Amino acid sequence: MKDTHHTTHFAFMNINPLFYRKTAEDVWNGRNDGNENNVQRWHQRIILIDLFKQDLPDLEHKKGIALIGFSCDEGVKRNGGRVGAKEGPFYIRKACGSLPVHFEESLVFVDLGDIICPDHDMEEAQQALSVMVKYALMSGYQPLVIGGGHEIAYGHYNGIKNYLAPSAPIGIINFDAHFDMRESNENGYNSGTGFLQIANDCQQENIKFRYLPIGIQKNSNTKQLFDKADDLGVNYITAGQFMPHEQTELLHKIHTFIAESSAIYLTICMDVFSSSVAPGVSAVAYNGLFPDPFFFHCLQVILESGKVISSDIAECNPKYDQNNATSKLAAALAFKMISP
Repeated sequence: MKDTHHTTHFAFMNINPLFYRKTAEDVWNGRNDGNENNVQRWHQRIILIDLFKQDLPDLEHKKGIALIGFSCDEGVKRNGGRVGAKEGPFYIRKACGSLPVHFEESLVFVDLGDIICPDHDMEEAQQALSVMVKYALMSGYQPLVIGGGHEIAYGHYNGIKNYLAPSAPIGIINFDAHFDMRESNENGYNSGTGFLQIANDCQQENIKFRYLPIGIQKNSNTKQLFDKADDLGVNYITAGQFMPHEQTELLHKIHTFIAESSAIYLTICMDVFSSSVAPGVSAVAYNGLFPDPFFFHCLQVILESGKVISSDIAECNPKYDQNNATSKLAAALAFKMISP
């Protein structure tokens, strides 16, 4: 595991230190087959950054990936789901440690630590996440955020929006069993309201809401949510439609959506997958998608578009996992995102 030492300029960016936690050095470990690039594992290449003591390394025209943890499931709690996803970043990192390095030798791979959620203050945690995402983008890095409840989406999107020009048409591709376009409840905003919050913000700012959810389950969303999606012009893809024999139409929808977007925010909720392969989530789906070659082909198409500006993996809940299957699947997704 590499280390780096710089003088920080991060504290001025208005993140409350109580909402930040650097990653412990002993989290990243795993198999060691040597130090040559062709046998290295992720734990040997990751650079740990304490943002209140260090700057991000200067990329000097190299590519950079910034891993960010969102250790918060307050939104899941407010939404009546199964809490535990705040431990997701730790377990995903552990599952990633022994992944082999298949990215280029020049890539700079950093771990910026976690945004945490003290005192149930989800809104402040989302704001802190948006600042960290914007900071990574401003420094030339592509963020990969690991969570954490799907309240991750509102903070993550705002970080991207605050980095780009105000009128930039940002497209959101969300692999998810749920629309997450609910109205707030008596507990306020939550893990199920994020994309409606984004839609409402877009309306206020006279920006087109661009949202493509993939894997939607009819038995997990009320008719009101389907009606809301129709009202907002959301061209969703249901789990029942996500089949290899529908490949031509599905890929046409994805290509068209990407072509009409200047940048893509890619988010994957682990509950999009069948509970047989992803039991450790906040809301299981017995008949969800399978991470088969067709799924990864669709993911590859999105990644190869060159428009993915930032990504996240949400709702990994180790409390309900079995043999770390869900964390390992999340690690496989992270591997694909970094080494497409």
